Amino acid sequence: MFNNKSAWFSTSVPQTCQDFWILQSGTIASWRTADYLFSADATCPDTLRIFESKDFLWNEVMVFHSLFLSICEKRQSVKSVCIGHYVLPPASCETILYIFCVNFTPFPLVTPGYVSMDSLQKYSRDLCDFHPVCFRCTSCKTCTYMQTCTEHVNQEQVTDES
Repeated sequence: MFNNKSAWFSTSVPQTCQDFWILQSGTIASWRTADYLFSADATCPDTLRIFESKDFLWNEVMVFHSLFLSICEKRQSVKSVCIGHYVLPPASCETILYIFCVNFTPFPLVTPGYVSMDSLQKYSRDLCDFHPVCFRCTSCKTCTYMQTCTEHVNQEQVTDES
């Protein structure tokens, strides 16, 4: 299942996950050379070192939750499991996601801190990329904060002079 693939395992990952990886022809490697990085706890010191590394900040590495391996073992398949669902974000991001979900999601009968996928509301508004230094002008909707809309600025100057 993991033939010709290497993985790094945090100390937070149960030994059974590592054993399964090896049993399925995977190899163990350092986090800088491994194909996959697995952790069960975003606050574990060895995982924190990765989150604080230049490689992580530059999107060179991604940490996955070790539950991915448990699901692969249950299904006896790696192709039927979407690894993207098992991305382990830094603890600070989990807090932000929790706050977002609490503010925008009704979650009846759910353990505090966790949101069931079934309770999420469909987001019906337009989606757009967020760039913190690039805001649309509220007057004309075409220029950005970093660019100057000459028509808009000229109108403001005329209004100020009057």
